[in-house]
Amino acid sequence: MMDSDCLIKLAKAGLKEPVCSVFTVVIPQLVKKEVVDHGRAHPESAVVAGNVEQGLLLVARESRGESKGEDAALRLYRKGGYDAVASDDHRFLKRLKILGIAYVTPGVFLFLMARDNKISTAEALEKLDALAPFISRDEYVVVKLKLEAFGKGGR
Repeated sequence: MMDSDCLIKLAKAGLKEPVCSVFTVVIPQLVKKEVVDHGRAHPESAVVAGNVEQGLLLVARESRGESKGEDAALRLYRKGGYDAVASDDHRFLKRLKILGIAYVTPGVFLFLMARDNKISTAEALEKLDALAPFISRDEYVVVKLKLEAFGKGGR
């Protein structure tokens, strides 16, 4: 279950398609509305719309009137059937941590892809550099260290 923040950052870094080809990514209807319908002025809006049309991104059609995509993602996650919530919104991540809900940040997707042999460690590091302008310095450093250790046979 992915929120707008994570979706947009992956799209800006050119990583949305690689992530969506490895993981089943579901977005709430409200996230689609935020990114596609309300974000038409941004280039990633058209790309996300195309991904939805192609079935690369799945849209949970249910909506309960939440005002934020994060709230919709959390509610849908709690209904079950999802492994984690994907976000990069600092306040939302704090909330997920307090609630004990599994979450994934954009950089962590790259580590998981390398760990599961979907991409090489070198490719993951290269893609992490493309993502760097859109994520926190802390996330970048931690994921880079984990990838480098993994590439050397560590876990």
